[in-house]
Amino acid sequence: MNIAVTGGMGAGKSRVATVLAELLGAMKVSADSICRELLCPGNPAYLQIRDTFPADCFFEDGQLNRTYLRELIFRDKVQRTKLDDILHPMVRNELNLLKQAAHSTGVDLIAEVPLLYEKGWQSDFDCSLVVFADEEVCLNRIMSRDHVTREKARESFLSQMPLDEKCRLGDWVIGNSGSFTMTTKLIKQFSEKILAGSLCSLKSKEL
Repeated sequence: MNIAVTGGMGAGKSRVATVLAELLGAMKVSADSICRELLCPGNPAYLQIRDTFPADCFFEDGQLNRTYLRELIFRDKVQRTKLDDILHPMVRNELNLLKQAAHSTGVDLIAEVPLLYEKGWQSDFDCSLVVFADEEVCLNRIMSRDHVTREKARESFLSQMPLDEKCRLGDWVIGNSGSFTMTTKLIKQFSEKILAGSLCSLKSKEL
């Protein structure tokens, strides 16, 4: 199976995807990791961005100034669209190549895709798993992880598709507001359903 794991900032989707992949013996990939690789000097996305974006987006040694670029696209929707138009087709193509590689070796693929529904990529996968956490929990995690103020964390959190909407669109939902020990039990239940071949296709089925 090809399973997409998604959710909002601070929900814990990376951790859930990692544990699920371990339990299934699956190949685990991340859309964000693919983006970072594409943005390395000399790679296709980097070269297009170099030709498209202001010189301030780069350090003197040619490395991409990711912080500056991130702030630029956050405040400028036109620049964000330019970046999306460069990156997202490449990321989707890489994900499809990895799906083919997993299929050829007979293993499941767990793909962490933060913008799964925003980009309409859910049909690329057999099913989607949404990781949900309460807003307050997500904000605290963002502040701790990114070392930002509550105001900045909330600004980032509210800039994305609401988690409730992602849960409505998802095939399965895992709650991750409490201890990760409890979340791990839910992931195990999900993995057992996969291994038993008993996943149903009902939308928004919460574990």
